[in-house]
Amino acid sequence: MENVPENGADRGATRRTVLRAGAAAGLLSMIPSAWGQGAAPPVVLITGTSSGFGRLMAEGFARQGARVVATMRETRGKNASAAAELAALGSSGLAIEIVEIDVLSDDSVAAGVARAMDSAGRIDVLVNNAGIVVPGPVELQPPRYFASNLETNMGGALRMFRAVLPHMRDQGRGTIIQMSSALGRAIDPMLGGYCASKLAVEAAADALAYEVAASNIEVAIVQPAGAYPTGLQAKAVRYWEEMVTALDATERRKLDIYARHVEAMLTDLAPDPELDPKEVSDAVVALAAMEFGTRPARLTVGPYKDGIDPVNVAHDQLQSDMISHNRIADLLTPR
Repeated sequence: MENVPENGADRGATRRTVLRAGAAAGLLSMIPSAWGQGAAPPVVLITGTSSGFGRLMAEGFARQGARVVATMRETRGKNASAAAELAALGSSGLAIEIVEIDVLSDDSVAAGVARAMDSAGRIDVLVNNAGIVVPGPVELQPPRYFASNLETNMGGALRMFRAVLPHMRDQGRGTIIQMSSALGRAIDPMLGGYCASKLAVEAAADALAYEVAASNIEVAIVQPAGAYPTGLQAKAVRYWEEMVTALDATERRKLDIYARHVEAMLTDLAPDPELDPKEVSDAVVALAAMEFGTRPARLTVGPYKDGIDPVNVAHDQLQSDMISHNRIADLLTPR
């Protein structure tokens, strides 16, 4: 596998209200005062900060006064220049520390979180951002390629949940922000593995939100809804090309069946240059700065927001109705 890519009860209107992307700038302006008042700045650990949303969030949180633990894999290897760039921002006065974490490795996650705790003493906000897209028709994807979406996007999040939650519980409070996608709700052909991973991580994050509420820990999901130019698309094309190379002769002949599908997929994987990924990172920073207990359970940002929001509203209503009958409903909302 050398070529396989790596890496409550009804909470009320405030938890079901979706933050408008256009409000992010206004909320950002209030963050310094919200995080001030003489209190220590919040410690924010972010995964996948070598590029894209993660890189922007690391700088964005730091510029708003947070102490950032920016994590990525291979800080001395292929991500050395990205790590050095963030480290330079730290040297210029921003509170950014680079910590190596490969979310595919239990040992790496445990060691990275331990280092963050030794250095910062706490983790107030975890942003699970690391993720990949391995595209292709479900029929032709060898299980290990299909599963690589799940292992990084779902398995990586699970490892981070397990490592960080005990520390947040000991602190008496914490916030987890799980990066997902509009494709955690809507299904796109040729992206079955990616959609499956985002559906899975949203289900896990929803369950987690109920389970850790009694420990005063909040969980929110962010769904970018557009082809933001983050570099993810170019990597997806490379993964596709690697997978095609790995197909045997019989499977490769089947590519003819999917010729139009593949053409459409490669066209649609082109990022939209009119979209600014900073609007997503700004919205995440603003979401994290909201008063505890008022954050929406889901935040959708992007041009397809109007299509995804009604699905989220229906989901929230179903969940509220179901949880209201749960025998431990009193435990399922943060105090």
